[in-house]
Amino acid sequence: MKIRIRFAIALLPLLFSCAPPRPEIPMTEVPAAPLVQDLDRRRASFSGLKAAGRVLTERRGRKRVYESVAFLQQGQAKFRIEGYSPLGEPVFGALWDGKDLLLRMPDEADFTKVGPWAFERLIGFPLAPSELAAVLSGNVPPARQAEAAQARCSEDGRCVVEFRTDDARWRVRVVPADPFRIESGERYRGNDPVYTARFEAQEAIGGYLFPKRITVESADRKTVLTIEYQDVDVNVPVEDSAFSLNSAVGAP
Repeated sequence: MKIRIRFAIALLPLLFSCAPPRPEIPMTEVPAAPLVQDLDRRRASFSGLKAAGRVLTERRGRKRVYESVAFLQQGQAKFRIEGYSPLGEPVFGALWDGKDLLLRMPDEADFTKVGPWAFERLIGFPLAPSELAAVLSGNVPPARQAEAAQARCSEDGRCVVEFRTDDARWRVRVVPADPFRIESGERYRGNDPVYTARFEAQEAIGGYLFPKRITVESADRKTVLTIEYQDVDVNVPVEDSAFSLNSAVGAP
């Protein structure tokens, strides 16, 4: 009897693995223009961010956790990210003034001017500064040709919008209900997926629905970047001087 029970327990995972996948909810094609306009309005409604949080990175099984990270962002145009040790000493940094990207890698003393795709060194997959600025605020980059966008919606009120930016294709999952929110954005290079950004724990802050947890996962699932915001001020003034190397952000 015990042998039969053990055999049944061992067989259950195999049975579930052979089960057919759950069917996707049918979606109907709808005009994309209203949803693209909602995406544009949401992006325009974000003016600034001052926040503290923690950042977790996982790359090919190797995990790192930064418990004290400061974020400053001015609209979609500029950002500054500083990670600190438990003693308040700078550990890493990223500064984008809308034109140049500067990075200070872990174990490096100074910032270095780098190319727009240098984040691949830090997180393991390419992520342009303008895309990171959008993701940090729970947005996606603007569509290049809005009239060419496509959209589909399901009966449960969720929609998918597909469009192209300058050098990429995006598939964005949204919920049009009031308040409009973005659940995730998938970036493609041609037909190949590059990464997926998921926006979770969304909370109304400063009149803006802000995701307090953001996960960016590479297409092969071998690299994951997770941002968990803790102290957040949204739509607050952020001076231009904050994006100068001469200014200090300060540990959260």
